[in-house]
Amino acid sequence: MTENFFAGLDGAARSAKPRTQGLTMVIDWGMGPHAHEDLLLTGADYCDFAKVAVGVSRLLSNEVLKDKILRYRQHQVEPFTGGQFLEYAEMNGRAAGYFAAVAAAGYQWVEVSDNLAPVELAWKEDMIRQATQEHGLSVLGEVGKKEGLDGSVPMVDDAQACLAAGAEIVLLEAAELIDEATAPEVEEVIAAVGIDKVMFELPGPWIAGVHQHDIHRMRVELIGKYGGEVNIGNVAAADLVAVEAYRRGLGVNAGGAED
Repeated sequence: MTENFFAGLDGAARSAKPRTQGLTMVIDWGMGPHAHEDLLLTGADYCDFAKVAVGVSRLLSNEVLKDKILRYRQHQVEPFTGGQFLEYAEMNGRAAGYFAAVAAAGYQWVEVSDNLAPVELAWKEDMIRQATQEHGLSVLGEVGKKEGLDGSVPMVDDAQACLAAGAEIVLLEAAELIDEATAPEVEEVIAAVGIDKVMFELPGPWIAGVHQHDIHRMRVELIGKYGGEVNIGNVAAADLVAVEAYRRGLGVNAGGAED
C-alpha cells in the first residue's frame, strides 16, 4: 500500500476497528445509495454504527434497505433501527413481530428506547431480553430524560437495568446532555457502568433551541472532558470526518503540538 502523503502528521493515536471504545455512530435519515457510498468511501474507517433513524426503515423498499444494511456491514459498520420505531410498534399493537422483521431485514443490532411511549422500565427490560434471547440481536439501550418513562426512575438504575437485561451499550439520550441540572446523574451512570459502556448522543434540530453551534460545542466538550476515545452518537453523516479530525487534534483544534 502506498504511504499516505501526510504520513507522520497523524494526530493523536486512535484505536482501530473493530473498536470497543472511541465508537462513532452516524444517523442515517434515509440517504440514497450515492450519498451512502460517499459516506463509506471517505469515512468507513471512522464509523462503527449507523442508526437508520426512527421509522425510516419502513419507507425504504426491501431491496434498498437490504442493500444499505449489507453495504454498511461490509465496511464493519453496524446499522440498527431507531428506538422510536419499536415504540411506534408497541403503541400500535405490532411489537410482537418487530424483532423478527428487524432480523429478516438483515439488521444484527437494534435500539430499545422509551422516548414517547407511555411505558415502564419493565417493558424496556422485557424488550431487550426478547431481542437478545429470542432473536439473537445485539441491543443499544437508551436511557435519560423521557416523555414516556416515569421520571422517578434514576438514570443510573435505568442504565444498569438495560445492561443487566442484555444491552451491550447504553445510549445517553441527547436531551440529558444539554441540561446542566442532570450532569451529576450522567457522571453517576459513568461511575456505575464505565465510560466504555456509554455512548453520548448528540442533540439535533428535533430538540427545541438546538442549533449547529450547540452540536459542535457539545462534541468539543465531550472530547475535551473524556478524551478522543469517548463514544459519540447521532453524528450527522456530513460531520463524520470532521468529528474524527477533532478526536485526533486535526480538526478546528489543529495547530498545537501533540501531547
